Amino acid sequence: MGSYASRLVSASNSAVNSVYQSRKRKRIQEDDFESGSRFIEETLQTPKRRKLMTTAQYIYKTLFEEEKASDITVVMLGKAWRLHKVYISQSPYFASMFSGSWRETNERLVNVEITDPNITLDSLTVVLGSFYQDEVCLEPKNVISILATATLFQLQGLIDECTEIMAETTNIKTVVPYYNAAVSYGVPKVKNICKRWLEFNLMGYGWLYPSFLKEISPELMAELVSSSDLVVMQTEFCIYMMLRVWLFVHVQDKDEASQHEEFYRNKTWTEPFLETKKGKVFSAPFKSLRKKYLLLNHQDVKILQNDNLMPEDWLYKSYKEQWLHILRIDSNRDTGSLISLVTRFLQKQAFRSRPKSLSEETFARECFRCARCVEIPGEHVWRWTAFHFGLDLIVNLDLTVLRFKRYSRLDSEHITANHNKHHIVVRIRLFSLNEQRQIKHLQDSGLVNLSLQRNQEKQVMSLDKELSFPLHISVNMQVVTPFTPVEEVKTVNTVIANT
Repeated sequence: MGSYASRLVSASNSAVNSVYQSRKRKRIQEDDFESGSRFIEETLQTPKRRKLMTTAQYIYKTLFEEEKASDITVVMLGKAWRLHKVYISQSPYFASMFSGSWRETNERLVNVEITDPNITLDSLTVVLGSFYQDEVCLEPKNVISILATATLFQLQGLIDECTEIMAETTNIKTVVPYYNAAVSYGVPKVKNICKRWLEFNLMGYGWLYPSFLKEISPELMAELVSSSDLVVMQTEFCIYMMLRVWLFVHVQDKDEASQHEEFYRNKTWTEPFLETKKGKVFSAPFKSLRKKYLLLNHQDVKILQNDNLMPEDWLYKSYKEQWLHILRIDSNRDTGSLISLVTRFLQKQAFRSRPKSLSEETFARECFRCARCVEIPGEHVWRWTAFHFGLDLIVNLDLTVLRFKRYSRLDSEHITANHNKHHIVVRIRLFSLNEQRQIKHLQDSGLVNLSLQRNQEKQVMSLDKELSFPLHISVNMQVVTPFTPVEEVKTVNTVIANT
């Protein structure tokens, strides 16, 4: 009896389970169908994008690469290019060739002589191909060749693209080649960008790499040395020390400068080297030096004499000028320089020692240049003492301001005693650089007048928040009134009269 009941219950449970499983499968199938229907519906409604060949791509491939339907063959650098007049006439060079009374107007074969070594088969491929496209891909490593080729064919749009690429990629490896190319092909924007890069980086960075110095021609170096915008690390005499290395790598034809001191110690010339036949080629940068600022320290003068690079008559005027400045200062007839507008105001105040009027042009030509790089944030203090002439400056820099202090020392009292107040004109530039040492942010004070009493400190600049470290501080300064030839004579006569 119990066994029969058990089998009955078991059979009943199996039937229930069977019904349950059947219903479950049906629900799953219905859910799968609904899910599949939704997916199919979404798939049908989702746009499918496929890249088709554009008209420009078809034209480039069919007409330029496959050279179909060509009506003109142009031979350049030994290669025949089967082209199409209607396309290459986008170039004024070809447009002029195919119009008017030129012999090539009705020719089907044209030879174009290429004499520029910067123009290559690769650059011709890129530039000629650009006639058949609505965009062009330029690699910075080939930009000079592309610029040369675009200049030949007078393609201003392509020249502009090269200009932008060169501006973005100016660095220590490209700056001199870019500069030379800009001069050759008449691209003033690139020339100015490269010159500015060199002015900001030559002294603090570039001259540490002899192979880089070797790229710089005497003409370019002379232009940089004479520029009032040159950032001079640390003082003017450092320019001369840089030129010693520059001269060595050119004369010895070496990229390694470690032996330059030995070269000057064991020199073989007996007359000033820059007056010799071999040395005259490199004389222009040395002539551009502000020589009066090379004579402010006994050790510096000793180096000049031992090197025997510059003839003595190059330095005679500078020696004379510096000596006359000292005489004028010592007789209390020079309390420094001021720019014109402030000078006229002070003259109305009946000062006994009136600073002479100083124009911006005179300031740019005469000013002392010095600079410093501060690597990390914080408070930094240093001194610039190479000015002499009664002025010893302490510079204080923190995160927000830059201050100058006139420091009066007992050991220089024989000069500073006559100057209760000293007038100076300064131009200060604070700047930060990016990874390519291009200017990331520049703060320029313009010309500023400072009148400093003994041990007086003044704030000269508030730092822009956009500045970052390492921070470069470049200062141009005029601390005495520049001479005119007439004033030199008057100074000598005054000193004699007071003796």
